[in-house]
Amino acid sequence: MKSCGVSLATAASAFCDEGKKMAAGKEIGESKEGSSSLTAEEREVLGGLDSRLFGFVRLHEDGARTKTLLGKAVRCYESLILKAEGKVESDFFCQLGHFNLLLEDYPKALSAYQRYYSLQTDYWKNAAFLYGLGLVYFYYNAFHWAIKAFQEVLYVDPSFCRAKEIHLRLGLMFKVNTDYESSLKVGASGFSWIDTIPCVYL
Repeated sequence: MKSCGVSLATAASAFCDEGKKMAAGKEIGESKEGSSSLTAEEREVLGGLDSRLFGFVRLHEDGARTKTLLGKAVRCYESLILKAEGKVESDFFCQLGHFNLLLEDYPKALSAYQRYYSLQTDYWKNAAFLYGLGLVYFYYNAFHWAIKAFQEVLYVDPSFCRAKEIHLRLGLMFKVNTDYESSLKVGASGFSWIDTIPCVYL
């Protein structure tokens, strides 16, 4: 998809430039929240964070530091999107959705994911996006939509690293929907992987 807005690479350099301006004292009058910038090291760390880490950030020994970084990234992304009047690459919204999901800010995560969904024509190829969207729908008990998103993840990437988690959530949702046969079938698939892949539920 051809973008007519700001790219992630452009944003990265914008974050650096903003940081340099701050260091030079050119933005003394701006508020602290609007002037936060990301260092190259922080951008590198953020590059490896997406919905697949949901539930594991708080278990990690650097969880508090990571959450602080995620909060900073959300402020930076929101500021850049505002400055660009929303004309940014769709990947911005996907990343923003991931960051908000990891911070367990579900309304903002849903908003960002929906924006990505509306802008990206081949959204269905992005398993991490579908997984994140499914988690948000699951949180809101929108099981019909969560089931659809999770099934699409398994279709796009059958060996998805959180497949066990998906199977367990699908089993639970089918059970709630009184589709016991599907619940048993899907749940059994999830339990067959218990010893091999970590899961938030177990």
